[in-house]
Amino acid sequence: MARHGQRAGGDAGRGAGRRGSGSGSGSGSGSGRGLRTPVLVNLLLGVLAIVPLGLARWLVTEWLPMDCHRTPDLASAVADCNYTTLDHAPIVMGLLAITGVPVAVAVLVADVVLPLQRRRRPGPWLASALLVPAPFAVLLALTML
Repeated sequence: MARHGQRAGGDAGRGAGRRGSGSGSGSGSGSGRGLRTPVLVNLLLGVLAIVPLGLARWLVTEWLPMDCHRTPDLASAVADCNYTTLDHAPIVMGLLAITGVPVAVAVLVADVVLPLQRRRRPGPWLASALLVPAPFAVLLALTML
């Protein structure tokens, strides 16, 4: 009988110890989880940001280096003037505005507004916001190989 009581007490003590250490390790993993969530959310937002970042890249690499930015400039003897790029530029700018503004608002809401509303520190969220362009950078690197 004493053995049974000791075992029951020992098991209960071990169970309580497990629960105590589980909650302790949960808080330790909670800090890891606390960093994991902002990283995953910002990487997901980065996947959505591939479209506006691609459009912005096109404007910077194709449209800005041209010597002409209007249709009347085509008549001049400018060597670096591409009509197709000139024709596509307003469409790309419009698409950039249509897709870029919602993504920028989503990043602002996810990284600033929601953590402050939930009374959490925005530091990990703002630090992981640097990962938003990461999916685009990976895609760009893979297409340039």
